[in-house]
Amino acid sequence: MSTSILSKFVIGLGLVLTLCSVTAHAESKVTLSDNFQYDGQTVLLDMEVGKAEMIATDETEIRVEVVVKASDGNWLSFWSRADINDVNLAVVERDNKLILKVDNQDGINQEWRVYLPHGAALEIDAGVGEVIVDGLTSSIDVDLGVGRAEIKHQNQYGNIALESGVGEVSVSQNGQRQTVKQSLVSQSYHSQNSDHQEHLFVSVGVGEISIAN
Repeated sequence: MSTSILSKFVIGLGLVLTLCSVTAHAESKVTLSDNFQYDGQTVLLDMEVGKAEMIATDETEIRVEVVVKASDGNWLSFWSRADINDVNLAVVERDNKLILKVDNQDGINQEWRVYLPHGAALEIDAGVGEVIVDGLTSSIDVDLGVGRAEIKHQNQYGNIALESGVGEVSVSQNGQRQTVKQSLVSQSYHSQNSDHQEHLFVSVGVGEISIAN
């Protein structure tokens, strides 16, 4: 192959890759949204990778918005980004739970913002990322593999159990910093109050837990 032909081939390949990259970039983010009637269900969020903000409101419905993006994998990751348009909300109601998730979580990053009634019970099952809960007054269960969980609540819980396998636990009640139990790499906090029924359970495998009211 002559130098001229080789040069044209390289330039052409570069243009093709650039075009693919530009097209992928244009299709690399999709926003999905919906509203759901609240009838006392527990709200369960199922998320593999991403960020979830759960915000309490005085409304009587649940409003959901999730931005789905391609995960930053490797230099060939743009080949899969066109599939982002095939991702949809897959919300189901079962056993008095409203389960929020998307139908295909492979290779994507999710950014959830969920507005829900302040009295709704909440469960979050997440793999990697950040979980923020603000203003709820009912029971909260968070199971996070790796990342950070921040809970700002408006309740006095009957049972609190916080566990970080590798990381830190921070607890503030009415502005007072609470003492946590610390071992070699883990931290935990537990309390019980028989005057209240709701519970707050947060488990993080590797990462940080921050609780305040």
